[in-house]
Amino acid sequence: MANRASRWARRTGQAVLARHTFVGSLGWSLIAVVIPAVLRLVLDAGRYGTPFVTFYPAVVLSALFLGWRYSVLTTILCAAAARLLFMQDLQPLGSTPEGLAIFVLFVFSCGSLIAIGEWLRRVLVELDAASAREALLNQELRHRLKNLLAVVNSLSALSHRHSDPEEAQSAFAERLAALDRATSLLGGDGAVSCALPELAEEALRPFLSDYDIRLTGAPQEVDRDGCVPAVLALHELATNAIKYGSLSAAGGWVDLRWDEPADGRVTLHWQESGGPPVAKPQHRGMGSRILSMHSLAATFDVAYPEDGVRCELELKAL
Repeated sequence: MANRASRWARRTGQAVLARHTFVGSLGWSLIAVVIPAVLRLVLDAGRYGTPFVTFYPAVVLSALFLGWRYSVLTTILCAAAARLLFMQDLQPLGSTPEGLAIFVLFVFSCGSLIAIGEWLRRVLVELDAASAREALLNQELRHRLKNLLAVVNSLSALSHRHSDPEEAQSAFAERLAALDRATSLLGGDGAVSCALPELAEEALRPFLSDYDIRLTGAPQEVDRDGCVPAVLALHELATNAIKYGSLSAAGGWVDLRWDEPADGRVTLHWQESGGPPVAKPQHRGMGSRILSMHSLAATFDVAYPEDGVRCELELKAL
């Protein structure tokens, strides 16, 4: 019994939220007038009681299922039908105090019913929107948690595989801190993007006060799925520059600039200058693995010319 009631309530809610074409809404408005008029003709042809009594449910139901505009139309059509079918022998309502009172009562009753129906309709619309937001947030949470666990597992495995225990622990902690900064950029409201220059600033925040890293570029939204890889890659580039590259020498610096989007992508250019001569690494460490990550939202291309490491980070723009 409870399941049947739940199904009925769900189907009723779906009917209320269903979208109708203009022609369809007019058709349902006419049906909302014809059915109560026929019902009144069958019962007593309007000889007893108020002539509008069967039309009141039609007014509130049209407000609930079609909206207040079509309910007002239904009200006007109901008044016309009642006048033509059941009030032919009566004087115009406005010609007597009693008739005027009946007219005013009809308008007030229909206005109240329209307001009630429209209020119920809006409540159902808001509940449906809240349910959709909740489903989206749950999906987003599962997506982020799954990706986060995969990244943490990869960082842990590779950090400890290519370092001695003490160095591995320190490197792992630094990369976790970078990962934390990356995830904080995504916000808590189901955001689908993060922004430059905030992305670069958060990735390089531990180094900006002590090293010459120059950021140049206009504000730009980039796809969420590229945010975490980009922050990890920039953190890795800065760490390597401090250990072996331009930031390891006095007077060395890094230029990080990004262009206006082209073909739906924004490219970040990392250029090291003023450091010792560069040689390409002989083995693939953790940094090389991070900088070789590719996805639909983020790709990286690293070069090792003698005058300084260069890297292009291509992210999906929004």
